[in-house]
Amino acid sequence: MDKMETKTRRQPAAWLAALAIAATPAAHADLLTQDLKNAMLIGLAAGLPALTAIPDTRAEGTLGAGYRRDSLNWNIAGNSAGTNPNILSDLTWESLDIAQVRAGGKITWKDDWIARGAAAYGQIVTGENQDSDYLGDNRTLEFSRSNNKGGGDVLDVSLGVGRTFRLYDKSVGKFIYLTPLAGYSLHRQNLSMTNGYQTWPPLGPFPGLDSSYDAEWQGPWIGFDTLLPVDTKLSVIANIEYHWADYDAKANWNLRNDFAHPVSFRHNARARGYTATVGGTYTLTPKWRLNITVEHRNWRARPGTDTVYRANGDILETRLNVVNWESLGLMMEAVYRF
Repeated sequence: MDKMETKTRRQPAAWLAALAIAATPAAHADLLTQDLKNAMLIGLAAGLPALTAIPDTRAEGTLGAGYRRDSLNWNIAGNSAGTNPNILSDLTWESLDIAQVRAGGKITWKDDWIARGAAAYGQIVTGENQDSDYLGDNRTLEFSRSNNKGGGDVLDVSLGVGRTFRLYDKSVGKFIYLTPLAGYSLHRQNLSMTNGYQTWPPLGPFPGLDSSYDAEWQGPWIGFDTLLPVDTKLSVIANIEYHWADYDAKANWNLRNDFAHPVSFRHNARARGYTATVGGTYTLTPKWRLNITVEHRNWRARPGTDTVYRANGDILETRLNVVNWESLGLMMEAVYRF
């Protein structure tokens, strides 16, 4: 391969990387680059064109944008036994409308083995938050409720390795491509509470609310990718993943003078969940494809620990009852084959 051909083949990768960086707000660039998994993914994407020089190896890069709507809620009990009352505080972020960008890559070698990775960053455009506190069990004797503006940003990183099997379906006379996979993923929701409004007692707006809740889910997963050709250009694609995760979160309740700052409390628990994707891929040219997919996530953290840090130095623990995270999104991505 002469130098001119090598330079030409590298241009799409450089374009994809430059556009992905430009689409990420500067204020969050450090968050993206500080994470080791992100750095590994960026390095993989940068090396995709060079990998095609290895015999029996193919590589492709993806870049896209989309919209998703998330919700996250959690509640704690009054003590570590889960009583007094069984739900003391109940926090909900819902209708979180998120604009996101995503970049990724895929390597196939010896026609069967694959490695794929992706990183996505999203900014919460609009959202709602509710903070309720109770004296009685089962959300009774509510003594405080505020309805506030929810905001923040999200980050998702995933890596996986698997092998593709070709299964012939006689009913349609086509091959189905099934790829069992195993991998590791990290997901962050950096959530905020602003524009405070006290609903109960009905005191109305209150100034200064600028609290944060930063959640992180990370751990291994297993799953599979499926591709079913419809014709020479169009194929149906689907993916399902089952995840095990460690859940960690830290919060800064800025208006609570009895809490420490910047870390007022932490949450720790074990979690499980699934991610499912379905859509289509359309071949535009021998090098370019267009993917349109719908993605759904539903994750749940089991009972864990809520550790509170007091301003006077005391540390208290109570039971974290549950954390629920759900997301539904639509993505459109361009795929380039090197």
